[in-house]
Amino acid sequence: AEGIKILYLAAPVGIQGDEGRITGIECVVTKLTEPDESGRMRPVVVEGSDFVIQCDAVLPAIGQRPDVAWAGDGAAIETDPWGTIVADPHTMQTSIPHVFAGGDAVTGPATVVEAIATGHRATEAIHRYLNREDLEELAREVSARETAEGDWREVPKGLAKEDRAHAVHRDAQERLDSFVEVNRGLLEEDAQREARRCLNCGICCECMECVRVCEPNAIDHRMEAQELEIEVGSIILATGYDLWDPTPMKQFGYGTFPNVLTSLEFERLNNTTGPTDGQIMMRDGNGNFTGPPESVAIIHCVGSRDKNYHEYCSQVCCMYALKYGHLIKDKVGHDTKIYDFYIDMRCVGKGYEEFYARCQEEGTTFIRGKPSEITDRALSPEEEGKLVVISEDTLLGKCFRIPVDMVILCAAMEPREDTSKVARIFGLSQGADGFFLEEHPKLAPLSTTTSGVFLAGVCQGPKDIPETVAQASGAAAKALELATRGVVEVSPVISWIDPDVCAGCQTCIEVCPYSAIDFDMRRGISVINESVCKGCGSCSAACPSGAAQTRHFTKRQIFSEIDGLMEALYQVGI
Repeated sequence: AEGIKILYLAAPVGIQGDEGRITGIECVVTKLTEPDESGRMRPVVVEGSDFVIQCDAVLPAIGQRPDVAWAGDGAAIETDPWGTIVADPHTMQTSIPHVFAGGDAVTGPATVVEAIATGHRATEAIHRYLNREDLEELAREVSARETAEGDWREVPKGLAKEDRAHAVHRDAQERLDSFVEVNRGLLEEDAQREARRCLNCGICCECMECVRVCEPNAIDHRMEAQELEIEVGSIILATGYDLWDPTPMKQFGYGTFPNVLTSLEFERLNNTTGPTDGQIMMRDGNGNFTGPPESVAIIHCVGSRDKNYHEYCSQVCCMYALKYGHLIKDKVGHDTKIYDFYIDMRCVGKGYEEFYARCQEEGTTFIRGKPSEITDRALSPEEEGKLVVISEDTLLGKCFRIPVDMVILCAAMEPREDTSKVARIFGLSQGADGFFLEEHPKLAPLSTTTSGVFLAGVCQGPKDIPETVAQASGAAAKALELATRGVVEVSPVISWIDPDVCAGCQTCIEVCPYSAIDFDMRRGISVINESVCKGCGSCSAACPSGAAQTRHFTKRQIFSEIDGLMEALYQVGI
């Protein structure tokens, strides 16, 4: 592109000069022979092909080769015909047992990444050699890793193949007249797309480093996915919850302002294994951490107790909001201003009210009212560079603007996304809030309408850790009760299907809320799983042929009961 001429199969034979200055370089044209026994083609000179390239400067490109003179004649290290050192490809050990080699000295010209890889491999081998461990075992491990890696060019399942992004270069005519950088890098959108492509492929690169460092040998990359059918006597569902995404509440600026966080995001930031080693830090527009906040706003009931999203109370928000204020005071400093915006402070639990009083004593400012907006539009010098919380204090009856550095949103707990699917599998019911329903709110809070299936934790409804632990312990006791009894009593009032009448339409399977009906392909009829059926009668009402009925409530039995009632009424003269 820049006008450089490349002459292929041309070999230099001499340099011409005049009065100490270069005037040209003599070359000949060569051609390749047929491959010899080793498979290599060799160049031969074409007779009468001499020519001269006029020039006044020559830049010779001198090759390189390993220098093994240090080994000495008495303990010469083994080399191959190319002059590179011969080393075991798995351990990098040379013909001299205590000498290990890697990089271009072994492989010949290669990449930096390959050289670093052989360096890591040689380091591990040296460590084992000094500890008098078997290097053959290391060779077998490395060989197993390479075998398990497979073809790295294979696209992982579930991912679409996407071409690599290419850097932008300056125009050839523009770069000829200056020394400006030729490679301008990737455009921003191309760099982001390339980063996503790299991360997507990072499901697992099969580098086997996890296998190497795991002392209990608990990782096996050769395992394959398999479906298991396990016979159990009871099941405890503890599927947990999802944190509601506050993005729809545009007034709070989540996803727009980098320092507006959800409760779990703040938990991660505060954790010692988090991105800041547990230090509470703010972020700039590029995601870089800048420093600790001087003021923080904590907003309760984001998405809960709201008829537009979730009308129920998430129960735990008040207490962890108090905990966040206490942690910020403790880690950042007691001078940090904490503003706690609440609707009602619900501190139900042992020691909770006392903790609320402690946070008041520590200087947390409590404001009864839900903010109407969080903005970065400054109306005064003290609001410059801050997030401004616009709210009303319903106790004082006035509105105000509070500039802060960070905002924490106490988002609602909500049922898992697949709760409906799980409910269908286990024959459970869901309440209006989407959580699993218990068999009875007072007499059977752990049981479900499906015998042997129990609930534990937030899958039943919002609750804190102590309540979750208590419920899980109760569910475990319920499961143990069934196991020790050995026999489970089932209600006799269940459905049954008359095999002589069933037409095999499978309508009953579609309407059964407990998934208690299966289809017998051999006989072509529907059959009832008596241990799952609850006798609700849905199948009886929907069956077009009348084959599905409820035991002890057949038409003949019902009419007999009616006749008995009528006879009794007749006898008493009614």
